Amino acid sequence: MKKLLVSYAIVLVAIVGIVSCGDSNDEPAPPALEITTITATSGDVSRTGVVDAAAQTVVFQPFAPRTDLTSVVIEVTLPEGVTVSPASGVAQDFSSGPVTYTISNGVEELAFEVTVTAEFAASIAFVGDANASGSITEPDMAAAFAFLSTEFGEDLEYIPFSSVNADALQYIEVVVYYQDTDKGNNPGMLEAIPVSAQAQSVVDAFKEWHANGGDFVLAGHATQYLNQLGRIPADGDKSYADNGWAPRIFGSGDGFDNPDQWGINVNLNVNSIETVSTTDWDRSSHPILEGATFSDVANPAEGTTYDHPIVPLIAAGYKEDHNSMWDINAAPITDHVDAFDKADKWEAAMEATIIGTWGHVVDLCCGAVVELHPRAAAAGEGAIIVIGPAAYEWEQDGSANAFVDNNASLTVNSINYLMSK
Repeated sequence: MKKLLVSYAIVLVAIVGIVSCGDSNDEPAPPALEITTITATSGDVSRTGVVDAAAQTVVFQPFAPRTDLTSVVIEVTLPEGVTVSPASGVAQDFSSGPVTYTISNGVEELAFEVTVTAEFAASIAFVGDANASGSITEPDMAAAFAFLSTEFGEDLEYIPFSSVNADALQYIEVVVYYQDTDKGNNPGMLEAIPVSAQAQSVVDAFKEWHANGGDFVLAGHATQYLNQLGRIPADGDKSYADNGWAPRIFGSGDGFDNPDQWGINVNLNVNSIETVSTTDWDRSSHPILEGATFSDVANPAEGTTYDHPIVPLIAAGYKEDHNSMWDINAAPITDHVDAFDKADKWEAAMEATIIGTWGHVVDLCCGAVVELHPRAAAAGEGAIIVIGPAAYEWEQDGSANAFVDNNASLTVNSINYLMSK
């Protein structure tokens, strides 16, 4: 009987032991909080992220310059049972900086700072004959580059013509070409553009870039580069030098002292001359004129005026007198009624907008500052701002130009205007 009781006791203990094991509160451990893989995709380009678990960061190899970072798709692979927010496969905006991704296993969370970047590339190129910006010797060109490089910082780079090719222009949005000449170097209209800029490989690279949307600011004698770029219509069988569509008001002398203030008139029919043209010729609201100062003073010493406001660009004193601009009267247009009607037809033929003329001119006989629009027959082509009056000088024979701020704002506004288009 005692043996029977002992047997029952052993069985009972065994059953209790089994039941005790079955009633244990131990739960399976939650899955590890980790990112298995993570990729970033913009367009058809993908990058694999580097996960630093200790620092809780994810970084990627930078994308190419100009990559759209506003819609980058992040794909995250996680252990089973782990979720992520924002959701995997959904585009996020990284243009303003990192985005936080939080992973959770239902028990705890871990936040990762995910950073997606693109390589930097300058948007603006200042081009010239010199092999380096420090080798620019012409005073006005050197002053212009110095100012613009300070204004735009690393977003502006200098590219010599000898280095111009498709790769050099790949990420450039605006090319600034300002050409002037030193005293004693007095080129004709056809010689104003240096040989390095006329090299066929350089011209071809610029033309292809321009055809694909690249914009130019052409200032000073660089107006003549429109010949190489193919932006001057033919005038029968006339040569470029005799072409009525070309910017043939041209000067390249050593200069002289002059007591007047020179500038541009931007209200092109300021005297309301009677005309059949219905165009609004007041161009003072054009974006490239924003912030410009106006004055009607012609000769400050004598107190004479222009009888209308102008944008003064150079003060009394030494002037080089280097014009490179259009004589509207010389254009081969014969079916016009008056000067403004002819200017209407000139703008239509050139696919352009005249923004300013010489300061003293009130009958629109010439075009000093002009915007050449993308041509209708050249879909995707860029625009060109042309600044060609002699008044456009950045210094005055070694002295400061009292109106250099107007030159600067005209140039900076032109660049910004083109970049915003």
